[in-house]
This record gives sequence, structure tokens and C-alpha cells, in this order.
Amino acid sequence: MSPPADQPRRVVILGSTGSIGTQTLDVIDHLNALHERGAFPHPFEVVALAAGSNGATLAQQARAHPGARLALADEHAPWEGPREPMRGAGAALEIVRTTEADLVVAAMVGAAGLPATLAAAEAGTDIALANKETLVVAGALITTAAARTGARLLPLDSEHAGVWQALAGQLPAGAAPPVATPSAVRRVVLTASGGAFRDRAPDEIEHATPDEALAHPTWNMGAKVTIDSATMMNKGLELIEAHHLFGLDNDRLGVLIHRQSAVHALAQLADGAIIAHLSATDMRHPILCALAFPQTPECHPGARMDLDTLTTLDFRPLDPERFPAVPLARRVIDEPDTTLGAILNAANEVAVGAFLDRRIPFGEITRLVARAMDDLRAAPLTGLDAALRADAEARDATARAIETAAHT
Repeated sequence: MSPPADQPRRVVILGSTGSIGTQTLDVIDHLNALHERGAFPHPFEVVALAAGSNGATLAQQARAHPGARLALADEHAPWEGPREPMRGAGAALEIVRTTEADLVVAAMVGAAGLPATLAAAEAGTDIALANKETLVVAGALITTAAARTGARLLPLDSEHAGVWQALAGQLPAGAAPPVATPSAVRRVVLTASGGAFRDRAPDEIEHATPDEALAHPTWNMGAKVTIDSATMMNKGLELIEAHHLFGLDNDRLGVLIHRQSAVHALAQLADGAIIAHLSATDMRHPILCALAFPQTPECHPGARMDLDTLTTLDFRPLDPERFPAVPLARRVIDEPDTTLGAILNAANEVAVGAFLDRRIPFGEITRLVARAMDDLRAAPLTGLDAALRADAEARDATARAIETAAHT
């Protein structure tokens, strides 16, 4: 829940040195400037910052936010900051458990952010969620905890922020995820740019290089997300996330290729109308929506869409044979209370890492994920331990498959 209007909203940022984390700090500066002008009801105070291994950037952030507690997962990363951070893989979790906060920004990459995000949900703290892997691996655990404690899951993905705004007229006033989308909404459609290889034939990209895959045509994102965009795994993960955030099954979820990336989501209503959400290709827009909720303040100067440039909007269906990652993700939606999501996510993280290290060809990424999902038995998602066991097993199995292929 939000604090009274005259008190700062206390924010913990997990993954503060990454793309989403740094842009979140930019948005906080913008909102604080609005507050000083009387254009926003309350200021923000950064009370904790957690990073993986980028000690240099964390040190800069620590100087800009002298009251913030610090966490650094890499115990051996060089440090020249103004005060010592907590160290180790569990530092982010400890920060969440021991810091009084009104909002946790979950922007850590991959499954590493799961324990800290679950702890925030269990404590009833609102979560601005950029880490889609958290819901892929353990969505049922997170949403159940949030429903029990009243924690809100405020989406930072442009697509899910778009869905949230497109559904505003169909949801109760002030409603935030996790929510059940009413039957008046026939279907929700997420758009996809198509990634770096949207105009190339599948046989041309089988052996594409990391440099080619990282050349995203629209968005400026981290390496892992950009590779997921090229395979379209990112869109598959977003479908799973939408399932958990908005209570939608496969029959009410769709994907369209939309190369302009101007429309981020569409809501098709039972009466035949379609509501489209458009915004600039700038992550500061969904970040602003989440941090400022339920207010609608002036956007960041660099995140405003120029309507005069919208000369063409085109859409085309997604080909599941060209992008097999999406059907793999839909299998997870059909088995939401199992560890299949943990298996998919872990295998994908290992495969993407191997591709970036130039140890496997691009086309092998989704084949490795499919193999892990077929070979490993999904178990009931009884708790965090079950999710983490499935994660570890899938990582080991995928790593062994890569190693075996390298010696054949």
C-alpha cells in the first residue's frame, strides 16, 4: 500500500545497475522534481540498492543516495564505494527482509531474483516487477502470496503495463495485478517486434552470431533479454507472465508481430471493440506507470510518443514453427501449478549463456529448452524449494547436453 501523501515512498531496487534499474532511478529523479514543483503528491526515497557484480556503478549510485543500504551478490567484485555493501548470493534477500519499504523494484535478471521477490510478496510489500522469470518459475507462489497479503504486482514490462492500462475500463477503479480479467474481455494480445531476425529466413539464422542477435531493431535492452527477443522466448515468457498477472489462459492470450513497436498490447472486448495501447519505445513509460500508480503524472521528457511520426502500423500473425519458443511457453500455461516453468526458464538461461559464449549455434537455444522440458519430469509446485530443485536439475541437464554436443 502507498504511504500517506506527505511521506516519501520508500523504494528498494533489486538489479539497480542494470538497464531497468538505472532507468528506474532516472524516473525517480523525474518524479521527485515534479513533487518539488507541486505536480506530484509525494517524493520517493531510495532506501536500498542491490546489484550483481557491477560494483563500480553501484558505488556511483551509493554516492547519489547516501541513505541507501547496499547489496552486492558477487563476493569478489572490486569495491570503492562510500560504505560497505552486504555481500553474497543471499544479500538481496536479506535487504528485502530487513529494510522497511513501500515498494520493491524487482529488476534482477533471471531466476536469481525469485527468493527476494517472493519475500516481498509475503511481507505485503508492493512489487514493481520487471523480472518476468519470477512469475515463469513460481508464478502461482507469488500471486498466492500477494493475494494473501495485499501486495500489488505492478508490471514494468511495456506489454503488461499496456495490458493494465488497456483494461482500465473493465477493472474496478484502482485495481492492480494480480487481477482476474472479466469475461467482457474476450482476448488480450501482446505485440512483438520480431527481434533482430524478423526479416531473415530460419536457415539464415541457424548459425547467426551473438553480435547479429544483439542488434535489436527497436529496443535498447540487456543482452539476455535481447537474445530472448530474437528467439521470441521473451514473448513466451511474457505470455506466462500475463497468465499470472491477469488470470488469462491460452484461449484468451494471443501474439502479433508488430514491427513498429508502437502498439504494445490490445484488449479485444466481447462487443467487438479492440482497445490498443500505444506509447514510445522507452522503458521509462511503464516504469513511470508503476511507480506513480494510481496517479498519472507528466511523463519523462524523453518518453513521449510523437503522434506525427505514426505513418504506418502493421501486424502479422506469429508463425509458431518459425518461433517454437512460444508454443513451449504455452505448455507452461497449461500446467501452471507445476515446475515446468522452472525447467523452461533454467534451460533457456543456460542455453542463452552458452550462445553468448559462442559455444552453441543460435538455432540450438530453443532445441535445448524443448529437450529439457521433454526429458525432465515436472513436479507439483509445492513451494520455493520445489521450484529451486527443478531449476537446478534443468541447469545441470542442459549444461551436460551442451558439453556432450561439444565433444561429439
